[in-house]
Amino acid sequence: MAHNDAAERFRVWNAPNRPIEAEVVERHGDTPALPTVHLARARLMDQLDAAVSHPVTLLCAPTGWGKTALVASWIRAGCAPGRAAYVRFEVNCGATAWRQLTKALTTAGIAVDPTTYAWSNAHHHERAVVVLDDLHHVTNHTVLRRLERLITRLGDRISFLILARTEPPLSLYRWRVRGQLNELRTDHLALTQDEVAGLAEGYGVRLAQHVRYALWHVTEGWPAAVAVILSAMVGRHEPERMVTDIILGEAGLNEEVGLSEYVRREILQHLDPEIREVMLRTSILETVCPGLVEALTGSRGGARLLAQMSRANALASFYGGSHSWYRYRRLLRAMLRAELRVTLPFAEERALHRAAAGWYAANGLPSDALTHAIAGSDWVSAERLFMQYWPELAGSGPRAMTARDGTQPPPDIADRPMLAFALAVYCRDTGDLVGMSAFIRLGERGLGEAPTAVQAEVLAAMRLAEAEAAENPDRAGEAAARLLERTEEAASEHVYADFTDAARAVVHLTLAGAGVAGGRLDEADTALERGADLARKSGFNLLTVQANRLQALAHLSCGRLSAAAACARRVLDSCRDAGIAESRNISYARLVLAAVCRERGQLDEARFHIEESVSANAVPDPNGWVSGAIALALLLFDRGDHTGALEALEPLLDSRVGSMPRYADVTARALQAELCLHSGRMDRAHTVIAEAVRCWPESEEPLLTLGRLHLAEGRPSTAAQLADRVLDRKPVSLVTAVSATVLLAQALRQLGDVGAASEQLDQALRMAGPEGIRRPFQGHATWIAEVLAAPPVLTVSRPRELERDERYGIADARAQPPAVQAAAAQTDGSPPAGALPAPAPPGGVADSLAAWTAPAGPTMADPLTEKESQVLFYLRSMLSIAEIAAVLSVSTNTVKTHVRHVYRKLGVSRRRDAVRRARELSLI
Repeated sequence: MAHNDAAERFRVWNAPNRPIEAEVVERHGDTPALPTVHLARARLMDQLDAAVSHPVTLLCAPTGWGKTALVASWIRAGCAPGRAAYVRFEVNCGATAWRQLTKALTTAGIAVDPTTYAWSNAHHHERAVVVLDDLHHVTNHTVLRRLERLITRLGDRISFLILARTEPPLSLYRWRVRGQLNELRTDHLALTQDEVAGLAEGYGVRLAQHVRYALWHVTEGWPAAVAVILSAMVGRHEPERMVTDIILGEAGLNEEVGLSEYVRREILQHLDPEIREVMLRTSILETVCPGLVEALTGSRGGARLLAQMSRANALASFYGGSHSWYRYRRLLRAMLRAELRVTLPFAEERALHRAAAGWYAANGLPSDALTHAIAGSDWVSAERLFMQYWPELAGSGPRAMTARDGTQPPPDIADRPMLAFALAVYCRDTGDLVGMSAFIRLGERGLGEAPTAVQAEVLAAMRLAEAEAAENPDRAGEAAARLLERTEEAASEHVYADFTDAARAVVHLTLAGAGVAGGRLDEADTALERGADLARKSGFNLLTVQANRLQALAHLSCGRLSAAAACARRVLDSCRDAGIAESRNISYARLVLAAVCRERGQLDEARFHIEESVSANAVPDPNGWVSGAIALALLLFDRGDHTGALEALEPLLDSRVGSMPRYADVTARALQAELCLHSGRMDRAHTVIAEAVRCWPESEEPLLTLGRLHLAEGRPSTAAQLADRVLDRKPVSLVTAVSATVLLAQALRQLGDVGAASEQLDQALRMAGPEGIRRPFQGHATWIAEVLAAPPVLTVSRPRELERDERYGIADARAQPPAVQAAAAQTDGSPPAGALPAPAPPGGVADSLAAWTAPAGPTMADPLTEKESQVLFYLRSMLSIAEIAAVLSVSTNTVKTHVRHVYRKLGVSRRRDAVRRARELSLI
């Protein structure tokens, strides 16, 4: 069900010469026919199977979201439990709607008593389904009241499927409270990426993965839009170009494909005139709030109008923030902008931009204010805004905004350098880096040969912004040093004292970003701490956002997952408060959250963040798309989809080693080697990883991958040496340390030293526990279970392992016995400072160890059973409940029962507390 009847009609109207078959398959009773190109959506069919257990199921979405096709395909597949009645209500049906319903019931063989609403001819335990399509057309109150009584009377025997574009005026709230209502809305009905791929295959259109991804993202899974675009691609050369042009908002292409006509006839034409006018006028905005609606339309009911649009289902969705922001769907907004240019004079459109600029400036949102001042040709306001906010505008990084057509700089631009710099910022935020460089040069010429200290400082800030926009770390470092020098010279001339703090913050944040990108995390932490403090002192919100984004990346690089996630969410919250829906800061924050979720084994949530990280606007981001592609490839690899991972990674593999940023290059080569390993191409895997080790000798990831290769080839000794080599380097990242320790444990197990393997595995589990790191343990359940099940061996903690505990903040829950402490001191070659030789205890070391290992303190009143002890033993691992059940060959519910008993007997309520208490009682 790729689309609905409306989408089918528009493809026929707008493309009579395309090779698209207009006929449909034979009708099945009163159930609508399916389109010729039809996609079976198993996940939604399963949801409908589950939904019929409720009396009412509401499918509420705008036109073109495949409601009718979904239900029709479900009925035709024989999934309906018993008889099925289908009725589609017409516009202005009035009182005839009830006659339509009774006729449909009679046709389906469902006899309903008109007085009692009883199902008179039902067999014992018989069930049925009644589909009420386009119920939003029913406005007659008598019909609606009778329909409610019918549903209330027969809801236990008949499942009513309500299909509507907006919520019908029924007692939905009552059914929700009672748990009798199941709902499928746009988020459920939207096509997934896999479904877009399947639909493209149905049309015979072959698209690369990243193009399918772009199509899915720009349409946001809108089934009718995807179907219309794919049908237009049939028989065309370079179909990928069409997706790019749609992303860029090419109005002519939208008309040619038929999207504009579809939106005009199927959406705008059916809207209330007041709402339609509001949507057209506010389509110039990235996000819209009640205050902006009132500023642009003169209406005093902005909140009411936006709420109506939201209830009109997906025309505007609530975004949040302190101003109660809403946002239109991307493709719909592009169509609305195109319609606005046709229906509104250019002068009036400029007036709208000026009104928006005034509102943004009054509410302390200078980036949007500058954009709309320039779009409205309000050059005086644009110049003033830049002078008031230049540290924030220049240092906050690129936005992902749509370029405005028809904006030409004033004739005297050469004599107004600050306005030229403002236009450079505008070009950067709309993705025109060439235009940005041109305006910076123009502004530099306008300053003359002897600029003031402040003017020289502004020029240095713009040069730094140019280097940052191009993501050139070397240029950015040089520009940052120049800006710091100019800032010190101009400190006494600033009108506002916070300008000095803001400029210094930009410098330190730039240096911190270069340190994070280059892997110099100690250097980055120092600069980042200083930059974040100055950003907060300056009061410029976007600089604080920039600081939080860099802190998130730094924490992630060190394996501090909780701190990284917290900083990333602060970025999203700050952007939401400012009404920013798309920017590089948001993209990177989403990628950080995706990485955190991946390390914790939350793959579905990681997929969500990766999808949200992609900007629909084509803003050049040399490293951003690379990071996104790698994140997607890693996720697919973790899911076991090696073919998909290779397809996602393929665009990066043509570049030579060292040509990408360090993190991207190292990760891409390591993943490529892992994929070669899993496909059995060992020689190719060694070639790839050897080149990565040669180019990036200081990186640990290639060494770990090389160790896994040797382990797969039966050389555990070499793998153990490589893992030891990584650990000897004292890796900054906790995730790397855990991965290396797990690799070492696996190698030791293959060498037959199960005791040492158990010790290393225990060390890895204790390091991973506080941050919830799971990925290094996934896929190793079998051998981990064998190691954990082996009899415990009392070992002496070596100095390196104790140092590892201290380095990553992991305190051992068990104190070492005196004899072991003495042994550890001897292995180091020297006793503790100031310590006197201790006399040997009576009975020797063996008695000392026995005394230490004997249970100390309170004992358990209710001892654990054998099965509970086994489950407790596995609780110290990172195995999930399902994985523990698989190892023990029991059901998940059985393991959950044992876990509850263990918690009760130990007097705890959490897994970590249970492990800690068990260690105290020497149970593990």
